[in-house]
Amino acid sequence: MVDFALSKHEQELYETAMEFTHKYITPHARELEEANEFPLEIAQKAKEAGLMYLHLPKDIGGQGYTLLEETLIAEAIGYGDAGIATTLLANNLAFTPILLGATQEQLEKYMKPLVTDPKVKMGAFCLTERQAGSDAAAITTTAEKDGDEWIINGRKCFSTNGHVAAILSVFTTTDPSGGYKTMTCHMVPSDTPGVKIGIIENKMGQGASFQCSIEFTDVRVPADCLLGKIGDGFKIAMQTLDKTRAAIAAIGVGVAQRAVHEAAKFANHRRQFGQKISKFQGISFMLADMEARTMAARWATRYAAWLADQGIRNSKESSLAKVLATEAAMQNTTDCVQIMGGYGYLREYPAEQMMRGAKLLTIYEGTNEIQRVVASGLILKEAKEIDTGFRLKYDGKDAPDPWS
Repeated sequence: MVDFALSKHEQELYETAMEFTHKYITPHARELEEANEFPLEIAQKAKEAGLMYLHLPKDIGGQGYTLLEETLIAEAIGYGDAGIATTLLANNLAFTPILLGATQEQLEKYMKPLVTDPKVKMGAFCLTERQAGSDAAAITTTAEKDGDEWIINGRKCFSTNGHVAAILSVFTTTDPSGGYKTMTCHMVPSDTPGVKIGIIENKMGQGASFQCSIEFTDVRVPADCLLGKIGDGFKIAMQTLDKTRAAIAAIGVGVAQRAVHEAAKFANHRRQFGQKISKFQGISFMLADMEARTMAARWATRYAAWLADQGIRNSKESSLAKVLATEAAMQNTTDCVQIMGGYGYLREYPAEQMMRGAKLLTIYEGTNEIQRVVASGLILKEAKEIDTGFRLKYDGKDAPDPWS
């Protein structure tokens, strides 16, 4: 029998994350955004509460959680604020390439000291470039072997937490004309000479999440900073995104659910024409649609995470979960603003901040258009192996397949 219930441990984990959100995130999200302040204190408290380094193995100081468990935490934190959730969850994005490509010796040498440090340490995922966003294989940052070292030159952009990161997962190419087959990935300690933090972006929303450009000028790293083999970079990048998309989707679920709750609370309070606006069918139907989107996104997200935990490829499912969840967040926050009317547009209320934060969820870690490209490609490939049972008939006999 299929069981959709969370285990006792999973339920407790979710409740712990929600308690953390209500205590440390929701009350401070607005002030952090307005101050344009990095939520370092919240990240430190998250580490102390066991809500950081979620998927890293316990033998190097991580929590050793499954991806499903990670999505529960991401949903709870996203409920509080998409920007703070992005800051905390981006650590998982930064460390996943290292986890996928590093040997145990590399993990012990480079990761364990960071993870076990009493002070929270951040990482940054450095893939995107100005001319290589959705087209990841078009990167031009180079890595050249020189004896026992690699020399890295190039520039990355939109690197979340890059300005405070202790270690960088940097995707490079050993031959800019070689496309994805020459992509490589390196761990780069951020204090390595030649690493320079560039501009920090000024965004429409998610003010408590920071993205910056990072320049690499003749940056020399030891040979053992290479993750996997030369040419493994594209595979590592795609496997990383397959694993981390579900957590981004979960942030979207959290935002979508918060929008339902804020809108419903307002509708139960606001009176017009002698009655609560929740009594108007237009409002009640809108709330029902908002909850339906949230439910669909939640279960799509958890299924995508569960597949990964079973060792089953989840590229299609994680892509569609991200589409469903982040677009649910965008639509629900838009509807929340609409239900609240003029109040929804005021900064005194959370709806407008939620709406601005939701938009970025549909863009980063692969735009939703790219997710549809990934999913549709796999759907078309699967269709070649499917027999629907349909046959054309001609004079009572099977006709030739017109599509063959």
